[in-house]
Amino acid sequence: MLIDTDDLEYTIELVLLSGHIKNADPLSLIISSKVGAGKTEILKQYIGTRGFKFLTEATAYGIKSEFLEEIQSGKIRTIGIGDLLVPLSKQKKTRDDFTAFWNTIMEEGVESIHTYAQHWEGNSSVKCGLVTTIAETDLLRKSRRWHEMGFLTRAIPLTYGYSTSTRYKIYEHIATSNDISEMPKKKIWIPNRPIEIRQNSSLNLKLIELAMKVEKWENVYGFRRLEQFQTLLMANALKNKRHEVMRQDFDRVMELSKYINLDFKEI
Repeated sequence: MLIDTDDLEYTIELVLLSGHIKNADPLSLIISSKVGAGKTEILKQYIGTRGFKFLTEATAYGIKSEFLEEIQSGKIRTIGIGDLLVPLSKQKKTRDDFTAFWNTIMEEGVESIHTYAQHWEGNSSVKCGLVTTIAETDLLRKSRRWHEMGFLTRAIPLTYGYSTSTRYKIYEHIATSNDISEMPKKKIWIPNRPIEIRQNSSLNLKLIELAMKVEKWENVYGFRRLEQFQTLLMANALKNKRHEVMRQDFDRVMELSKYINLDFKEI
């Protein structure tokens, strides 16, 4: 049922690749559209990708208990959660712990944990990316609060909608397909070890204008977005098996940026 979602899938792949760049932190992504738009279906195609752990249900306590060692070792670079409302539907303390935990591990990193229930000591700052989905109405309802606490600036919002013509293509596909079961898994190239990608300062400077546009609609400083766009450039270079950022990486990310907002641009 996925029709004309190539740019969305490409963006997810760049985010997954970002976890394998030696001189960058893993990116995080929140995918949003209307209910029934295939958000989780798009994400589930990447189950089995090296470094990507997909979860249906999660709490901060569960992730810390089960996966911190694998995150520290590099076995897990990004965690995917099919529907963000599932962990956020719990009691207030549990969901507050969840967002606070992700706020930390996405950016500052986890150094050590010493609470009544858990004790863990890392040998370095442990960071992990998050890729998840949420319905349009829920994202818009929570966006102000998430901006205030920094959650929505740490994760890239990837939003979309379907035009009338695309919706008709989807209807046609459902009506005429012999198999409308789950989408087959996608295989993407992931390096065996983290790769250092040389940045291009002149292209990074061109990204400032884009970051400042984002700054206006988010009503926050765009510094994090600038770093995220720079990492997307590096990830695009890595996807094309290059060790340095080039003009074509900038051009591709600029094409994808039309979905990096809360505009829900139609496909």
